Amino acid sequence: MSNQSKNLANLLNEAIALRNLNVEKLSELTDIPVYYLAALINNDFSKLPPTPYLRGYLVKIAEVLRVDVNLFLKAYKEETALKTLKTSGVSDKLPSNRFISKNPRKKKFFIIGTILILITGLFVLKADDFLGAPKIEIVSPIADNLIVHDSSLNLSGRIGVKDKLAINGEEIATDESGRFEKDFSLQPGINTVEFRVKRFLGKEIKIIRQVIYQHE
Repeated sequence: MSNQSKNLANLLNEAIALRNLNVEKLSELTDIPVYYLAALINNDFSKLPPTPYLRGYLVKIAEVLRVDVNLFLKAYKEETALKTLKTSGVSDKLPSNRFISKNPRKKKFFIIGTILILITGLFVLKADDFLGAPKIEIVSPIADNLIVHDSSLNLSGRIGVKDKLAINGEEIATDESGRFEKDFSLQPGINTVEFRVKRFLGKEIKIIRQVIYQHE
């Protein structure tokens, strides 16, 4: 393909014809909008993007058409030497990407969906703190049907830090590690002590210990 006295438009048209392509097909292969390709092959530089972007287009076109890119760049440089070309600046933008959605509703749904996924993941990780089964370790009385000879018994043990404890219907405070203590007055004979532990939105467990007070 002779390139003497041929401008960029002539070179492009010859290369496109040699490969049996058209503007639409070249646009698909290079991902360059048809609008810019048409401006190139029609020698209409007023419709082209700033010079840095245009050079990138020429490199891509040369790759697809299997032409030495320097041939295109030289013709472009010679042809535009006496013309005023666009230069890139702060207000310049790259040609829009056809694959990026411009629908604000889709963007909004994407953000909302991402937030919901994060919230769901956090809920799954923390679900046991709210929905799981509570735990209790009773230290005193150590066993059921315990026989004692004092009229007062120190109730003690430990529950989960996320759980609530009630003894015979009275809510009992715990320390930061879940430990509790309470002095419990006994009546002669059998005394029933009910430990009820509840996890927020979760299960509840109940343990009953009987203590037999025998006055000496």
